[in-house]
Amino acid sequence: MPAPVGKCKLCQRHKPLCRSHIVPEFAYKPIKNPNNQMLAVGRRGRVRTIQTGHFEHLLCRDCENLLSRYESNFKNAWMDTIPSSFENTVTTPPCDAISVDVPDYSSFKLFHLSVLWRAAVSSRFKAGGDISLGPYERILAEMILGRDPGQLGDFPFLASLNLDKQQRPLPTVAPLSKGKGRFKGRYHYYTMTYAFCDWNFFIARPGPKCFRDVEKRWREQGLFVVFAVPFERIKSLNLWSKVIRGSRE
Repeated sequence: MPAPVGKCKLCQRHKPLCRSHIVPEFAYKPIKNPNNQMLAVGRRGRVRTIQTGHFEHLLCRDCENLLSRYESNFKNAWMDTIPSSFENTVTTPPCDAISVDVPDYSSFKLFHLSVLWRAAVSSRFKAGGDISLGPYERILAEMILGRDPGQLGDFPFLASLNLDKQQRPLPTVAPLSKGKGRFKGRYHYYTMTYAFCDWNFFIARPGPKCFRDVEKRWREQGLFVVFAVPFERIKSLNLWSKVIRGSRE
């Protein structure tokens, strides 16, 4: 069956459109059973069995190839190295944060911004139809196209590990949703779940100064800090302040 032709959401050109996954298919692999199946919950709470993650006809082949480079780097640096337990990580729970090596921080950041952007422009991978990035949608698109991670602190994000009762990472995938409340009383954020974490994105350019300081160190040292507590506790326990202080040492 020929691919439908339409305007590519990223480059804005009229071309044949691919089956574009919002979250890359490799993030679903740990969820699948031996028959390559997984359970999905629909909007009405209906559970069904599926074999592939959510996709829509969003991008042309050229743009798909561009995003695949970010995806490959993330898969190698993250999905292929995060273990099923914490035996090989720098620290283990109940410690508050874990440092993960990220050799190419710019590519790492662009991967996550591309997932956020894909979810925002999708028609169905959102918990609520009123989610929109407004003018930031095209700003992010141009950054992704130009392989530009932005200035330090632009569109910052944090990650909190999803853990089961045995403190093992859970490979859950969940659509884009609006965060509850505001970070530091000012900044709106959006949340997605994939790759063992809840990823919390702040739609701000520039972001708070504290993010600029931390991202500078992360880029220089090729690392990313993942919290081992829920995002709500990050805010209430001032764990973020501890990361900021550590980044300046």
